[in-house]
Amino acid sequence: MKDGLKLQRLSKSCLELLPVELLYEIQLYALSHSLPCTSHSLHVIFKFAPSSFRAEYIFLRSSGSSENLYTKALRYPLCSLDVLRFIKLQSRNPITILELPKRLFRDLGTRRASSKWTDQDQPLPFIRDLYTAGFSLDLNSINGYALTKAVQTEFYALVKLLLDKGASPTYKDNLAVRVAIRRKDLRMVKLLIERGSGEVHKRRRLEDRMKVSKELLKLAVKCNAQDLVDYFTREKGCVPDMQTLYLMR
Repeated sequence: MKDGLKLQRLSKSCLELLPVELLYEIQLYALSHSLPCTSHSLHVIFKFAPSSFRAEYIFLRSSGSSENLYTKALRYPLCSLDVLRFIKLQSRNPITILELPKRLFRDLGTRRASSKWTDQDQPLPFIRDLYTAGFSLDLNSINGYALTKAVQTEFYALVKLLLDKGASPTYKDNLAVRVAIRRKDLRMVKLLIERGSGEVHKRRRLEDRMKVSKELLKLAVKCNAQDLVDYFTREKGCVPDMQTLYLMR
């Protein structure tokens, strides 16, 4: 057992003495998840590897799969816009619609409620850059996870971008809208339902993204969100059922 540990430590120390370029070649041959984690020194080396190495590593790991190459590449935390551009140059695969991975939105929940989002907070700039670079995105993948997460964290600029690019608030039984209702957030609810909501110079009224249902009205009543109840009934013409009328008494 002790001999095995000594051999492992010796192998690790020998690797750390190799030139960085050779370590990159070894990793591209091994395609190992664990190699960068074997020591702090190796972790730092691979963490600050150039985009060309990252792109080749991700390309080799993602190739040969029946999945969309670019969608699979996006799931890697190492993946950046430069990496995708490199893969685009190297690959013969046509660019299809990319699915946005959960990893881009999962960390939004760690933001403190007192903080305010800016246009420079990720993943907003990254998504914009993807469109600018000519990539098309499926913003409704994973049952509208991206929009729901943005609503949950009150990231209005991100919500607006997702909606403008085609995200729908109707997935999973209008989950994004229900989240906004539970937060009693009239501004967010309007943003989700009305096209062009919040625009100062709106030339003509656009068709809403969805119709307000009796269930959404009932939820607003149960949450004691009177401004939402008024909005649903007076502006959107939603007629309450008998059970909701009883709750409104």
